[in-house]
Amino acid sequence: MKDRTKQWILIGSFALVLAALAVFLPMFLTETRPKSLASEPVTVITPEPKTEEDDVLIHTPAPTPVPVIATPQPVYPEKAVNLLANGKPLFAVASREVAEYLVRSFLNECAAENLSGNAVLLTASIDAELSTLPADGTVEYLEYDAALNLLRRDRSLIPVRRTAERVEIRTEALEPQSARTPLLPEGSRMFKKLGAPSRTLVYIETLYQNGLPVSETETLNTPLGTGIARSELVGIYRKPAVTAGDPNVPAPQEGQLGPMPASLSFVHPVRGTVIGLYGLITGEMRYGIDYTAAPETRIVAPESGTVIFMGERAGLGFVIDIRHDESFVSRIAFGANTAVPGLMLEKHVTRGETIAHLPVIEGEKESVLHYELLIDGIPYNPLFYLPANQ
Repeated sequence: MKDRTKQWILIGSFALVLAALAVFLPMFLTETRPKSLASEPVTVITPEPKTEEDDVLIHTPAPTPVPVIATPQPVYPEKAVNLLANGKPLFAVASREVAEYLVRSFLNECAAENLSGNAVLLTASIDAELSTLPADGTVEYLEYDAALNLLRRDRSLIPVRRTAERVEIRTEALEPQSARTPLLPEGSRMFKKLGAPSRTLVYIETLYQNGLPVSETETLNTPLGTGIARSELVGIYRKPAVTAGDPNVPAPQEGQLGPMPASLSFVHPVRGTVIGLYGLITGEMRYGIDYTAAPETRIVAPESGTVIFMGERAGLGFVIDIRHDESFVSRIAFGANTAVPGLMLEKHVTRGETIAHLPVIEGEKESVLHYELLIDGIPYNPLFYLPANQ
């Protein structure tokens, strides 16, 4: 009985399922199938004529997109900074301390560069406003050595200003002076003053920028001497006409009379015979008179004065010069040094005092002494100033 009941329940359930499918299946098929084209109005679209631009647009291929590659940001040390000059970033370095040490090292190198001439360094400074900012990756990062080499190569990155000073001595020759005089034979010249240029000590300051001199300024001029013009006398003296005797032998009073001393009285430097006179002899000038006397005859000072020269002179032998007052100088020349002991430069002698002896010359019975008298450096005829008798 129970088995029959179960069978009827299964049959009833199956019947209910079939009934449900019969109701809902047609509705589902109606919603999902395509609508008939005949149920909708048909619209006919007429295409517009194509233009050349349409052909171009149609046939031009689309540009190939460029791939964007991301640039990796540089990795700087944690304390890295940008070094700036006048607000312009130059490069980045490891830290502010490195930047300061770099600038000091570069400035010291520039200050030690060679200067021209005898110049000495006065100042050296950076000619720009330097600053640092935290590194932002906009400029290249450089290690210390690379940064220093860059500054060496391009001096305009951090300009350096130096000032140096040198000293010069400038000379300026004065215009020479020349005068004609009958006190000298024609064609001869005598320099009264050799001359000396004026000298000025000049201090010159030089400005260097980036290692090159750009300007100079004279800061101080100190005169060292006013200078002396060269002075010379040009002789115009001619031998006077003579009426008797040999024209090649000078007359006793030949030459021009010079200034007469106010307080001097001369004597002959040696007792002997005058054998040579002042004047022209066969075209050459004898500027003094010559004596002859026995060897060892004493030689005396013609007037009181000071010994200003003792020594050899070309063409004269041993010479003693005595300076008297009023710009008079006696020049006494003889063959060898026979000066008395104790005679020396700057020694004062009196008129008639023995200063030497005529030397002994082997094979000669007499010795020769030459005497000149100079006034302001010009030789005059001594006979105008000596007594007639010895």
